[in-house]
Amino acid sequence: MARTIRSLILVGLCLLLTRLALADDVATSFKDAAARGDAQERASSTSVYFAKVLMPYYGQKYASVLQSCFATVPKPDSRRFSFVAAIGPDGKIIKMYNDQETNIFLCMRRSLEKEVFPHPPVFPYYLHIEMNFSGESPSQDVPPLVVEPNKYSYTFGVPKAWEYNFDQAQARGALLAFFPSGGNFNESKNVIYVGEFDNLCGASCKGAASQAIANTIRDSKEVSPALQVSVERPLKTKDGGQALIRILTGTKDPRQENSGLRDKEALAFIEHDETVIVVVLTARDMKNWDQDYAAFQEIVSGHKFFNCSTPGLAVPCSQ
Repeated sequence: MARTIRSLILVGLCLLLTRLALADDVATSFKDAAARGDAQERASSTSVYFAKVLMPYYGQKYASVLQSCFATVPKPDSRRFSFVAAIGPDGKIIKMYNDQETNIFLCMRRSLEKEVFPHPPVFPYYLHIEMNFSGESPSQDVPPLVVEPNKYSYTFGVPKAWEYNFDQAQARGALLAFFPSGGNFNESKNVIYVGEFDNLCGASCKGAASQAIANTIRDSKEVSPALQVSVERPLKTKDGGQALIRILTGTKDPRQENSGLRDKEALAFIEHDETVIVVVLTARDMKNWDQDYAAFQEIVSGHKFFNCSTPGLAVPCSQ
């Protein structure tokens, strides 16, 4: 027993000395730490760890942490921020750096300080993350997050070879847009965009999805009398809900207000107590319909909705 205790003490001392040695060698400023992280992201000895191990781990876990923060922090601050986590040999954070302190960063920091990341090949390893909630996402590895401050937040899946953008969508009255990589909202032949029907709701949006569908079909037929509508099998969403699917053929492309072009659309209506979300695939090029519809299904199926009543929040409600 005494030998075991001595061994544990020696191990503890070794770990302590290692962390103290690392502390003397860590970056002294956010700028320095960010530069080291960017260099490690590209270096041959660490790029595989970053792309194949660290970012998948971070993206999967901290997407839900971020969503929980927006759902639970009173008056969430949606300003952009960047941070760097210096990771030691045991996967724990030695030191944190940030360029701007917002209540969302502070919420995330509480989880980060308890984190044990996959052990890095070199240490300190500097994980440099940039967060932007109002404009174009700086990293497509992180799912998009639509935020209604003090009410709810939600996200979607992101198909491979597709990207998303907030600014381009909001310029056209939508909340979020997806399009094939390298494209844009106005010029890509096929795009997917997100909107809401909260104007149909009173105290609750329960049951409002059917009205949203009826209104959409009615308005579309006023513009396109020959419109054909098909009812598809509902899609299950990642948060356990379902999306009601309609396919409209012969619709007018909303991006071509003065054009006689007719296209095909897939619409997903997702009902929550607070709002009804609609996801729309609008296509002018039928040659890629099957691939685009598969991307639409992946986006919708990846939908998760968060508010203070959501079970299993990564961050408890603080309201």
